[in-house]
Amino acid sequence: MNEKHKMTTKEVANEKSERIMNGVAYWGSYYRKNPQRFCKDYLNIHLKLFQKILLYMMMINNYFMFCASRGLGKT
Repeated sequence: MNEKHKMTTKEVANEKSERIMNGVAYWGSYYRKNPQRFCKDYLNIHLKLFQKILLYMMMINNYFMFCASRGLGKT
């Protein structure tokens, strides 16, 4: 009685769907904690250090204010 259980098409589809959703949850939480890496990896935008810090601070705080000086392109 050591036969391997052959999965049905529906079981294969469910397992595949579950693995995909686990991957989405993993990468979603990773990029939620590291928005600067999302910009680099997914959007292919290379940020300067102060931009990475600003983006991270915007994600972790409910209230954020950045008083930018001239030359930072606020418009």
